Amino acid sequence: MPDIFDQVPEYADDIEQSGLLEGFVGQARDEREELVRWLLGRGFGLDQIRNSLSPIMLASNRVIGDDGTVVSATRVAEDNGLPLELVERLHRAAGLGERDDPEETQHSRADAESILPAASLVGFGFEVEEVALLVRLLVDGLTRVAVTMRQAALQVLIRPGATELELAVALEQLSLEVEPLLDPMINGLARLALRHTFQTEAVNAEERAAGQLPGARPVTVAFADVVGFTRMGEVVSPQDLVRVAGRLANLTRSVVRGPVQFVKTIGDAVMLVSPDAEKLVSTVLELLEAAEFHRLPQLRVGVASGLAVGRAGDWYGSPVNLASRVTGAAPAGVALITDATRVAIGDASHITWSFEKSTHLRGIRDEIQMFRVSKA
Repeated sequence: MPDIFDQVPEYADDIEQSGLLEGFVGQARDEREELVRWLLGRGFGLDQIRNSLSPIMLASNRVIGDDGTVVSATRVAEDNGLPLELVERLHRAAGLGERDDPEETQHSRADAESILPAASLVGFGFEVEEVALLVRLLVDGLTRVAVTMRQAALQVLIRPGATELELAVALEQLSLEVEPLLDPMINGLARLALRHTFQTEAVNAEERAAGQLPGARPVTVAFADVVGFTRMGEVVSPQDLVRVAGRLANLTRSVVRGPVQFVKTIGDAVMLVSPDAEKLVSTVLELLEAAEFHRLPQLRVGVASGLAVGRAGDWYGSPVNLASRVTGAAPAGVALITDATRVAIGDASHITWSFEKSTHLRGIRDEIQMFRVSKA
């Protein structure tokens, strides 16, 4: 690391009068003054530093687009020839709060203009609410990515006794090195997801004839969760729980092939869906084997079939709720399916089944017949 202290100019009087050191004492005060001096020398103003939630991140944030200028939704709309209502709607979807008067709400220019590519989709015929949903989902997903990247970066950089200034300089340098990779990485993975989604969500004859997507379609849904995960939390560290859940998600992704879709993780569980019941059941059986081979804590699986609606990457309907309940009734290391799934599988030669039990499940009106499945 270069000698960062040689880069710090003298602004002692301004710093003392700014109030930026209030509440700091001893070494903490010295470190904050050192950081403020460096930031002033890097061209940041006293107000920028004062209004920053984390001055340590100011320099690295500038590398990834925040140049310190602020604009209103009205200005963004006028400069880009867009309806103000559209800009405000997409700002809300992106989590940018606003007041009643859009002129009074100021966002960083980078934040305010981040929705412009999405706004362009409206010109191609996309409904505004669909575009807003797309923005919300992207921000939700990328927020998780950003949190993970921040944690990974700090694990690389932080060390015992590191000062605020040393960490700020290291974060700026890392941002300079990583920033060129962000667009290619996100672009490539987004295109991968689009290709795989289009492959597994092919438009069928009924949809073409009707000229629209159906409200519901027949699918098979499966959940797999870790047995005793709650009790495990009483004897292992939270970090170990996170690792177990992450291993389950990674292992599931490794066995999933189209038309089976990995929908999401829910704590210690994963959710899969497919229009092909046989392929989904084969996948969860492979997952059980893989979990045992890789010494993951024991899993249990529940599978149900019926009509469900796909929306925003998730699924809603009776088979979703039923598959979750069946999972809770499954013994450790076992996959249970409902009668509807057994019928949908048909005479698959590589899958065997045996009657397990009939029972009432919480939240389900009728008695449910469940069958244990395994590879032939």
